Amino acid sequence: MSLGPYNFKIVRGMLQGDLLDFLGHYAYDKANSPEAVQQGERDHLRSNAVPNTPSLYDDPSTRYLLHYFLHDMKEYAGVDLEPTYSYLRVYKNGDVLHRHTDRDACEYSVSLTLKREHEDEIWPLYLQTDQIYQALLEEGDGLIYKGIENPHWRESFKGERLAQVFLHYVKR
Repeated sequence: MSLGPYNFKIVRGMLQGDLLDFLGHYAYDKANSPEAVQQGERDHLRSNAVPNTPSLYDDPSTRYLLHYFLHDMKEYAGVDLEPTYSYLRVYKNGDVLHRHTDRDACEYSVSLTLKREHEDEIWPLYLQTDQIYQALLEEGDGLIYKGIENPHWRESFKGERLAQVFLHYVKR
């Protein structure tokens, strides 16, 4: 297992079953809770990254996933890693994730689709390495990539809701 020559890997079914179902519903519920930060109000990561979109920084449930996937992430990266933080976001219609690279705490990242409305088309996540790749992630699929090296983005979301969790690691 490795990221391969393009510094990314799509892992189909990275998360499955009851845990995926639980976290997807949990994300949707949390997006409507007072704890959810509307980005731009108090965003820990990047001011106005996706304005007026509910997000949770290092929520206990997603922080658990950092450790759940640590062994696999070390295998994919081929180096010893330690978790830094998790980030949960529930996108809504019209959201755009502008092209960016991540901060240093995101040396190795996973973008994992938890839940999407079934009638929605898959919303592509674009990643640039030697060329531009389009990742089409079903529920439970993860894109592992080097967040500080590879620009990534999403164009305007045409669906209703999409719950995504981001897991970040650095070399130990």
